[in-house]
Amino acid sequence: MNLYTGNQYILLFFVYGLAFYSMGIAALLQHTHGESSFPLLKATKYLGGFGITHGTVEWLLMILIADIYPQYELIITELAILLNAISFAFLWVFGIKLFEYNEKVKKTLKSLPWIIFAGWLICYFIIPLVYENDIMSIRWLQSASGRYFLGFPGAVFTSVALFRNAKTMQYMGFTRVSYKIKGLAVLFAAYAILAGLVVRKINFFPANIINTELFRMVFGFPVELGRAVTAIGITMLFVGIIDVFKWETNKKIAILTEQQAASMERRKLGREMHDVVLQDLFVSGLQLENMIEDENCTSRKEDLISMKENLNNTISKIRGFLQATSSRKMEIEDLKYKLYELVHNFEKTYHMPIELDYEVPDITLGHLSPEKLTQIYYIVHEAINNAIKHGNATKITVTLNTTLKYVVAMVSDNGQGFDTNNMGKGSGYGLYAMRERAKTVKGVLEIESNEKGTVVCVSIPWEERHHGNEEH
Repeated sequence: MNLYTGNQYILLFFVYGLAFYSMGIAALLQHTHGESSFPLLKATKYLGGFGITHGTVEWLLMILIADIYPQYELIITELAILLNAISFAFLWVFGIKLFEYNEKVKKTLKSLPWIIFAGWLICYFIIPLVYENDIMSIRWLQSASGRYFLGFPGAVFTSVALFRNAKTMQYMGFTRVSYKIKGLAVLFAAYAILAGLVVRKINFFPANIINTELFRMVFGFPVELGRAVTAIGITMLFVGIIDVFKWETNKKIAILTEQQAASMERRKLGREMHDVVLQDLFVSGLQLENMIEDENCTSRKEDLISMKENLNNTISKIRGFLQATSSRKMEIEDLKYKLYELVHNFEKTYHMPIELDYEVPDITLGHLSPEKLTQIYYIVHEAINNAIKHGNATKITVTLNTTLKYVVAMVSDNGQGFDTNNMGKGSGYGLYAMRERAKTVKGVLEIESNEKGTVVCVSIPWEERHHGNEEH
């Protein structure tokens, strides 16, 4: 079954497949295994899966066009149709991973592409039973349904997610990256139409109206050429985004590393002043007090009292300086150690295992104010306390992670649950207090509870950034 003829189509599908293969390899090599705050970098393995799988499909079609293995034509065709649907499912998952959404929506969206794929797969085996004698209609209907139900929504979802990420990148000062991501979003939107809507003409809507024949008649070239050009553009932009990401991220990491080094040096100096200087001054103060009380030093008592007052003033100034510098800016690492200490104390007191899952990169692109740090800590404290005292839980998990906009802390347990509508001041669960704490720092608190347990999730925004000094 020759789908296309001519050497130009063989070359076209070779380049088409090579473009997506190159992008897939680049994406898989870039995968960070959760070590980045950027959703685009954390989700690249799914884009890599799409690129490799989709590139394989185009090369399988190239083999069919070249008629290299005519005896395996049916097997190659069916394999290409199946891999095409799988590749679009990967693309859809990639788009979902780029979104930032709450836990409830996340659970629904994560499995949606594979549920749709499972439904398509069922139809894949049912279609031949309906059209027993029309092999051509069977193949094109199977292929078209995969493009309609997986390819089009997957590419559209990815395009929208990329646009949202581009806005966040621009807000963070990654201007060049944001423009390239917007370009990538436009290309995926175009690919949604070219690869998701424009299919072979068959006797079903909308393929009987929007199809490859109409496309060629209107534009004067085959849709496969448009897809190939779009694939090349997607690959070039993606590689460009990775390069600029590395350059700008390294620059920001250098700045943040310098700031963190200065912060550590300031803390070290503070500890030395507190542990050494203040202690020495305190000892000197005690010596002065002894001299003042000594009857042999009555002649210089007024001078000693004046020296004692000056010494006390100096101690007060040093303490004020230490307090001001220590609260100037608090890093996310401070919360890490506070939570580890909190979990340890609860485990020691109630003899219950509590898992702390800390998923924050070593270098973050934001910081928390002391107030926000404190509110997260006490919300987690209250949630653990509720799980033990009111929920009768036997297993508790505390998770801390970050997104581009938020620090997210989540406490989940397997307790008996409660009625979330009972959230008044006198409920006894401290839920009202937790909501008020989140509200004071412009955070969002979400609570889900049933007979299987309770999940408390608080999202606190990073401190606002100042625009202008990081534009490129």
